[in-house]
Amino acid sequence: MAVDERKNFRLQKETFQLRPLMDSLIRQFMLKANKEVRFHLDMQPEEITIYADKLHFTNMISNLLDNAIKYSGTSVDIDIRTRESEEWLQLSVTDNGIGIPQAQQSRVFERFYRVSKGNIHDVKGFGLGLSYVKDIVERHGGSITLQSKERQGSTFTLLIPIRK
Repeated sequence: MAVDERKNFRLQKETFQLRPLMDSLIRQFMLKANKEVRFHLDMQPEEITIYADKLHFTNMISNLLDNAIKYSGTSVDIDIRTRESEEWLQLSVTDNGIGIPQAQQSRVFERFYRVSKGNIHDVKGFGLGLSYVKDIVERHGGSITLQSKERQGSTFTLLIPIRK
């Protein structure tokens, strides 16, 4: 929220390798998860260099991985797929979680919006994570999309320019 409200906020872009960052995030989430989590990382090419704000980029991916774990059952499968073109990085996070009802998918990137599950509040949060991800990816000149089916999981795909 603080990032969103600062009018003079500027990304601190730098060039970095994506693979070490992804490997580190996967290790962190495997250690802190309180349930069985399996990751599959498919990077093509294996070595991808991007120009982005490393802190906020890391936070975006962390948010997507955290949601994938929170909104899945006791056994979680997460596929992370990256593809590189001359100008773009496409990064997708797919889970086998509870999915998001079609009627609510257009709102998940709104600030404070949380998918309604009746009067059940078994997952903590404020509805800020996906709005943050959308804001940061757009500040990088990119976009985010969602594909989801109830009880089958979700795929969030980031499209980010690789170079300035």
